[in-house]
Amino acid sequence: MDSWDLKKWRKKHRFNQFEAAQKLGTNRSGIQDLEREVRPIWKSIELACEEITRLELRRPEYGPVTLLCTLDPILQMHDGPYQVVSLHCEKYLNNEAAIGAAIEGGFYLERGDALILADDGFVVWETAELRRECKRRKEII
Repeated sequence: MDSWDLKKWRKKHRFNQFEAAQKLGTNRSGIQDLEREVRPIWKSIELACEEITRLELRRPEYGPVTLLCTLDPILQMHDGPYQVVSLHCEKYLNNEAAIGAAIEGGFYLERGDALILADDGFVVWETAELRRECKRRKEII
């Protein structure tokens, strides 16, 4: 991440420098220094930006999103060749609908892998997190 990326990130989330500083655990002058390239952007700032983005994209109403599911795990633990038997990819209006489809499809039963992706390919929900969320919601029902 460079200074231009940080500024684009801040504008995308509609944060002013004060708000961005608060979210990232620094002060306004720190954000100004990073955006003016007075100081290099620390890895911790870059990781915090990614996590804030991920949390914002996990809002139930965020969408459209794509649910990608496999019947078998994508990564398998053996030396020989393997194949993923089935890959299902479907677009949904929002996270709420995609998670509902994952629950309905039995994803919470610990089989296969699944991801929810934003339109730009950003991983909104990765397999382990999505499985926990599906289980949590299934228990509530």
